[in-house]
Amino acid sequence: MEANPGTRHSIGFSIVSAHLRRVAVEWSSVRGQFELPDDLVYLNNGSFGPSPKVVLDAATAYLRQVDANPGEMLSVYRGKVQETKTRLGAYAGMAEDDFVFITNVTVGMNMVSRGLRNLGEGDELLTTNLEYGAVDNAWEFAARHKGFEIRRVEIPSPPDDAEQIVSLIRAGFTKRTRVLSFSHISTKTGLIFPVAEICAAARERGIVTVVDGAHAPGMIPLDVSSLGCDFYAGNCHKWLCAPKGTAFLWSHDAAQALLDPFIVGWGWERDNETYLGNFENPGTHCLALPAAVAHAIGYQESIGRDVIAARGRELASYGRAVIGSIPGTRILTPDNPALANSLTAFALPLIDQERLAAELATRRIVIPNGPREDHTWLRLSSHVYNMPWEIDLLAEAIGAAIAG
Repeated sequence: MEANPGTRHSIGFSIVSAHLRRVAVEWSSVRGQFELPDDLVYLNNGSFGPSPKVVLDAATAYLRQVDANPGEMLSVYRGKVQETKTRLGAYAGMAEDDFVFITNVTVGMNMVSRGLRNLGEGDELLTTNLEYGAVDNAWEFAARHKGFEIRRVEIPSPPDDAEQIVSLIRAGFTKRTRVLSFSHISTKTGLIFPVAEICAAARERGIVTVVDGAHAPGMIPLDVSSLGCDFYAGNCHKWLCAPKGTAFLWSHDAAQALLDPFIVGWGWERDNETYLGNFENPGTHCLALPAAVAHAIGYQESIGRDVIAARGRELASYGRAVIGSIPGTRILTPDNPALANSLTAFALPLIDQERLAAELATRRIVIPNGPREDHTWLRLSSHVYNMPWEIDLLAEAIGAAIAG
């Protein structure tokens, strides 16, 4: 299904640039390292990243080993998980005593929103309009039970620059602001927030910072401890392509005492509470999946983290050029490599949703989209297994849906 260089779709743009044709030769073998069917155009890594076969094989083997002798092997796999913690800590810039494995970022953000001791009646949580819906729900639920208020800063899509983002958030602080919660990379637009600068501004006011890092691990190089935040939740199952149900919650050592445990289990001690004791052992859970995260890290490192980030920018740039050329389309993601990478959102002209769904289904394209008040929202998130021709096929589907 390779595109024919030089041909054009009816909505009028070139299919594949000469540079990307050269890159395609280098990346053509990567697709076969995943279980994705040849006829599936998967442009939704931002929701769920497929795992490479080497990661799936490791996770499956681990599951079988555990079930061969559960009583003994669970103890063995606690050691394997500890080895993976060492690997993940080095990969993402985290001390092993400062983070725990969890199942996903939604769980991690609930652990923080429900567990923070410094939020109560009369206090304020500051967040933005670009947050994940489930995380918004978590804060709303906590606010209902604890009595604090939620205020949101409106970040334009796209913003002018990093300075505008920091200024808008700084202007949102009040005397009652106790916590600031925001995304590292917005799930709605792909905006990369200037995390270190925002956290520094909050720290000047004594405001606790909570970062939703669902999209950062595996998409961009990451050093959590250098960001200056108090809490950071990151997914391993998206861009790192680890097994589904693998993520982490990191807490700055100075902020760990602010957090009550979400689930009380064997690790809790009445007179000697510790961060790992409170959060690392919530009861019986699958240890094979976090153990396999080490293989996902190994896979990424075999390609190169900087190489993957550059590939993400290149495909996103191509997507901006192709999808952004559709008449009436606005690009919601900044055209600035410091503020965007592999995830790009578009405001297409309003399209009949059933017609768009049919055109996408005919071409076996998986991509999130939906109607908004004055446009059709569409989010393109491509990874190492994607090729430029898939973006061309997406443009063809959109063009056909518009033409009716």
